[in-house]
Amino acid sequence: MHPVTLLLHRCRIICSRTSKSLIELIWPTRCVGCEKLGVLLCEDCQRDLRYIDQDSACTRCGTPFGRLVCTECTPVYEPVKLAFTQARCVLEFTELPRRIIVTYKDKGEQRLSALLASMLAQVIPLEWKLWADVLTWIPADEEAVRRRGFDHMALIAVSLAEQSGLKTRPLLIKHSRKDQRSLNRREREQNMRSVFSIKEPGLKTPKPAAQRIILIDDVFTTGATLDAAAQTLLSAGAKEIRVATICRVW
Repeated sequence: MHPVTLLLHRCRIICSRTSKSLIELIWPTRCVGCEKLGVLLCEDCQRDLRYIDQDSACTRCGTPFGRLVCTECTPVYEPVKLAFTQARCVLEFTELPRRIIVTYKDKGEQRLSALLASMLAQVIPLEWKLWADVLTWIPADEEAVRRRGFDHMALIAVSLAEQSGLKTRPLLIKHSRKDQRSLNRREREQNMRSVFSIKEPGLKTPKPAAQRIILIDDVFTTGATLDAAAQTLLSAGAKEIRVATICRVW
């Protein structure tokens, strides 16, 4: 490397480290849960998270009970119809996970993306990784990206792909609709009609085919958003969709 190039490279490194140190001095890192200094999520708060036991969870919708399937998914009654075939969820949606999600999405703490991706990586089984052609995500709509300055699930997907070895592609576009958080199940289903379109028309090309897809999102409530996205992908040529989310509301 030319001496001048080497010098410039070292200067950039020094400037980067100096700026990070100054930022840390002015706005020190604090735990999302308890505001302990120096860490994004301290060990005590990590222990307080309520992880879902995957051996006891519903394999169909990810609820933290049901063994094989929960009461809403069992064929004994009229099951909830979902376009995806399996679901894995990391955490029960208690106050601490809610705070983590809000801090990440709405307060711009983008460093949490790697932590959230590592949680997802733990619940995606090896069989899924061998099965999947591609990993994709529920994208934020344009208004949300402008407001936040980033697509929160895109960052998690990139980090998850790095940690898991999965290939990732942005397959979906999300159009603006009402905020789902204030709606019941029926209203959510109506609100999600035509909310997604395909970013890459014809999933069968280019090769390799994106026919077996792992779809990720932050929170699974009724499944309306994930179901609408899965329907869009299936109508575009995908054969099967499996989903993984950070939190499960039940």
